[in-house]
Amino acid sequence: MRIVAAVGLSETGKTLLLTGLIGEFKRRGLRTFAVKHCAHGFMLDTEGKDTWKYAQAGADGVAMVSSEEWAVIERTADVDMRSLALRMFAGADVVLVEGGKDAPGIKKIEVLRSGVSDVVRTPPEELLAVVSDAGAPAGTSVPVFTLSQRVEICDLILSQAEEAMADIKLEVDGREVPLNPFVRTFIENTVLGMVTSLNGVNLEPKKISLEIERDGPATRKP
Repeated sequence: MRIVAAVGLSETGKTLLLTGLIGEFKRRGLRTFAVKHCAHGFMLDTEGKDTWKYAQAGADGVAMVSSEEWAVIERTADVDMRSLALRMFAGADVVLVEGGKDAPGIKKIEVLRSGVSDVVRTPPEELLAVVSDAGAPAGTSVPVFTLSQRVEICDLILSQAEEAMADIKLEVDGREVPLNPFVRTFIENTVLGMVTSLNGVNLEPKKISLEIERDGPATRKP
């Protein structure tokens, strides 16, 4: 999975950039997800609807599920978008974030536009590229593109190292069982979801140890 954020002032073209990148990634057959950072909060549900009533009643999370799609709203004091992407979009090839200039651990493409913004504000260690309609800003050492260069920007994103997967080891009766990436991600997300729902548990634990010892005779033949 690669996670990249498009940052910049309003009206610079962040949404236009990301919609173009999504189309190019999908053309390449890649699973692509998008995250919108809302600095001033948002209202996803409609006032008066049942799910809205559940949230108003104090539910920590509300889910809406249909035969074709689902959505989850979870209340939390602090959201780490990188951890959120790894947790919610485990099967993604690419996750694109609009906004999130202060999100730690995410590479950023800053979008500039003449008359709106012409100064790069992203720290050098986080800056992956610049998209500008007026050429390279002074002192820029990263690649500079125009909005129309979506192919080249996608190539750059895919050249980045993938986000590291959790180190998971499964042993059954003392024998280590090899796990493919899908199973590793499934186990991580399932255990993490259950553990972090418990009171007093860190929402982003660094290490989780789980041991299950079954007493009594085996009920199945090997």
